[in-house]
Amino acid sequence: MCVTSCLAASFLLLCLATFATSQDLPQTPDRVPGDAMQNLLIRKVNPVYPPLARQAHIQGTVILKIVINKSGNVQSLQLVKGHPMLAPAAFEAVGQWKYQPYQSNGEAVEIETNVQVTFVLDPKPAADGVAGDMPGGLRPGAIGIAKTTDPQSPTDPRTPKRVRVSENVMQALLIHRVDPVPPAEPGMNIQGSVVLKAVIDKSGHVQQLQLVSGHPLLVPAALEAARQWKYQPFLLNGDPVEVETIVRVDFAKPKSK
Repeated sequence: MCVTSCLAASFLLLCLATFATSQDLPQTPDRVPGDAMQNLLIRKVNPVYPPLARQAHIQGTVILKIVINKSGNVQSLQLVKGHPMLAPAAFEAVGQWKYQPYQSNGEAVEIETNVQVTFVLDPKPAADGVAGDMPGGLRPGAIGIAKTTDPQSPTDPRTPKRVRVSENVMQALLIHRVDPVPPAEPGMNIQGSVVLKAVIDKSGHVQQLQLVSGHPLLVPAALEAARQWKYQPFLLNGDPVEVETIVRVDFAKPKSK
């Protein structure tokens, strides 16, 4: 009788230990097809085409395996397939995507799925200063801009404080342009363009300038002129945001009198 009771007690303890161990194991996220998750995507940040990949004419699709938490935020990313020069831009963009929470049996659950990011070069040469084409048929110029479509979170904290915008788009917002004063040294007749990377603040003033390319003797005059330029504020979801863009200061040959 004692032996039977001991065996029964041991079996019960073994069952309890097995149950406790299974409770401690991390739960594997539910696997959901990518097509199904596309319908739940409420904010998509498009990638910036890597300049080096553009110069090398590299195109293709990057496939990522992602884990989306119960709140709908991308929690982790893993490269499945794709060119190494394109993958970092895909990681940077997809990491900012936002989904409606996926529900199972009426409760939000963590899920795992695959997403694809396609990089396609425009058949026409890109305008100077544009870092890359935007996959998905978006108009040229909207580079890496997040668009929040969730009315419940118009001020989503994941909305970037600074966005990258193409030169052509910002040219349309330029409201005050100061032309450069070329060097006045006798016999000097240098022509060309100075390309600068600029940070424009929320009020439309040029905040920072960094040289990208241009003749060294033209750079001081270009910096002096560009820092006086003024833009209309760039709006994202109705609010002004800081912008990073390219500006070009041209030095043309003076007309003969």
